[in-house]
Amino acid sequence: ITITEERAQVVAFSDGYISASQVLMVRKDEDRFTDAESLAAADGLTIGTQPGTTNYDLAVELVGTDRVVAYETFGVTVQALIAGDVDAVLMDSIAGVAVLAQFPDDLMVVGEPLTSEELGFIFPLGSELVEPVNLALAAMKEDGTLDELIEKWFVDFDPSTLEMPAEE
Repeated sequence: ITITEERAQVVAFSDGYISASQVLMVRKDEDRFTDAESLAAADGLTIGTQPGTTNYDLAVELVGTDRVVAYETFGVTVQALIAGDVDAVLMDSIAGVAVLAQFPDDLMVVGEPLTSEELGFIFPLGSELVEPVNLALAAMKEDGTLDELIEKWFVDFDPSTLEMPAEE
């Protein structure tokens, strides 16, 4: 989850373990805008995103509340984009990699990444688990394990290679 000062008032965060950008995803046939600025300048175009996220906050900042459509999950948000119910989706680059792998013929990212945010694990305020998790993260950073995991699961990840369990 994105580490923010506001959230740190109600939960404890581990140290950050990865940086994520926010990206603007569109249908491949989109030609009315090429980045967040041109989307914002075009009257009536909408951004889909999930409420309670930093993506939602940025979408409101870009186009105003009236042009942001909130969906309970990013899966529904992506389906709304494919169906043409929204003009773009604002999401973390990490989730975007998986979405693009799932819909390579339908969707693409436009423009440059919009932000860079640290993600961390969350715990109840005062949790005794924060320190050992931070120690583990530091050790994984130092020996290269964290970079290897990020590369495997967030950079080179291809969901089509996963074997799904057989249905019973």
